[in-house]
Amino acid sequence: MARHYTPDVVQVSDGLPLDHDRLLAHLRPVRKNVVDCRFEVHEAVAEGPRIAARLTIHARTRKGGPTSTEVHLFGEFTEDGRMRRAHQLTRALPAAEASERAQ
Repeated sequence: MARHYTPDVVQVSDGLPLDHDRLLAHLRPVRKNVVDCRFEVHEAVAEGPRIAARLTIHARTRKGGPTSTEVHLFGEFTEDGRMRRAHQLTRALPAAEASERAQ
């Protein structure tokens, strides 16, 4: 976490704010359950420490198989590249579409 996020990070995902501790609690089970992951960046615009991006996360989980999630992200990074804050909207893609895109 310390390598990628500042101690005061706030990530608002679909309206739910996650501070450092809540983000860590979210990421722990993700790391245990995801066996493969790929980020498909469709577009990204950066200016200084800020970024706006539209991407799809393709993952394969231990029990659930392939899954894909669309993400629209606005973020701010520190000079050393760690995320300070982010606002994102996500949408899980239908299973058939996720399976197609995962390949």
